[in-house]
Amino acid sequence: MGSCFRGFWAGVRNALVVGCLSTVLAVVGASPLAAASLDLSNLVLNNHDGKILVRFGLAIPDLTPLEAVFAEDGILALRMEARLSEKSDYLWDHQVTESGRLAVVRKTGDGYVVEPAPAQRPGRAGAAPNEPAAPVVPLASGTNLADVLRQAFGEVAMDLGPWDVLKRGESYVLVLSISLLRGDVSAFWRNTLFFWSFEVIPKVRYRLDFTY
Repeated sequence: MGSCFRGFWAGVRNALVVGCLSTVLAVVGASPLAAASLDLSNLVLNNHDGKILVRFGLAIPDLTPLEAVFAEDGILALRMEARLSEKSDYLWDHQVTESGRLAVVRKTGDGYVVEPAPAQRPGRAGAAPNEPAAPVVPLASGTNLADVLRQAFGEVAMDLGPWDVLKRGESYVLVLSISLLRGDVSAFWRNTLFFWSFEVIPKVRYRLDFTY
């Protein structure tokens, strides 16, 4: 009888766990991941005041997946990562520098706002508390989502550091990765559901090869 009782409660616990997991999957997987795309234009790398500057324009022609997330009171995070490497004829390229940016897109009432993600300022043991963070200045805001995204990402510039790290006559490769994710999913669920994609639009990568 005792073993049957323990078996019954074990089954109940398993059912509760599966039920909770199914609920989470239903919540985070509700928005469509269909044929929407992140479209890049005018990808350029140049010398701007002695710095390596990557410039490009970004557009999202189909806003249906974004609107689906906002309908659930969700938040979006647009991640942009640029990596510059010296090309190698052997196993792998030698990374020279990299940079990343993260922007949050949210719906506020009847409008939309794009904000830079808060910067994390590392602290030191025994150091004085950090000063209060400066107010976040929106990159763009308005009532039309397409216009707001165009204002925020129609012209993007990313600083990759000093130009003098490049060597004359060497070949380089720039890889730009862009992804649009749900920004309202906790780190716990991201780690727990490692097999699940939280991308609202699949990640895209662009490559630019050049010789300095």
